[in-house]
Amino acid sequence: MASEGHRIGPRGFSGGRRNRRSFFGSPGAQEDGLRQGVAGRAFSASFSSSSLGGSWLIVPILGAAAIFQVVVVPKSAVRGVYPDLILLLVIARSLIAGGRGAVSWAFVGGLWMDVLSGGAIGASSLALMATSLITGIGHNAIFRRNSFVPFVAALSGSLVFSLIYLTILVGVGYRFPLGPLVANLIVPATLYNGAVMFLATPVLNRLPEKANYP
Repeated sequence: MASEGHRIGPRGFSGGRRNRRSFFGSPGAQEDGLRQGVAGRAFSASFSSSSLGGSWLIVPILGAAAIFQVVVVPKSAVRGVYPDLILLLVIARSLIAGGRGAVSWAFVGGLWMDVLSGGAIGASSLALMATSLITGIGHNAIFRRNSFVPFVAALSGSLVFSLIYLTILVGVGYRFPLGPLVANLIVPATLYNGAVMFLATPVLNRLPEKANYP
């Protein structure tokens, strides 16, 4: 057992108050170390999930998801319609961490979508960020574990994303046959996204809300 003058503290083995200077150096060195520790914690916190829910890891993670969306997901198409993996990931993230926690996912995922699809850069990011804030309303430990909450979030999120995305494209000069687009693409894709989210709900509900996700 350590003596009263030397004990095991939260920072390891340290001397008592009278001997602390001999272990940690001069008071100036102590202050420098304290400042460095505070700066280090602040730097680390900027990469934690509490900082807009993201870190630099979301760039390769969502990049891989976007490539998977372009290369693999179309093979699951039904009458030319397939789910939107990036959109579903952003919605799932908003349900787990709240809308603000998914904003960085929406921004990065949207950029990947636009780069790989050749669309207007930034349009998908804006639409996804708005979607994440709206679907984040379902972020609640009780309601999130209701099987219909992710399903409804996927349906509403898909419609919100499509509406905002098309509005942005029209604003920058794109033109679409609105009726056929809604009937043949937006509605079927919305239902497809809802079905995928419903099937993924058991896995989604096993993810802890307090985990240090990227």
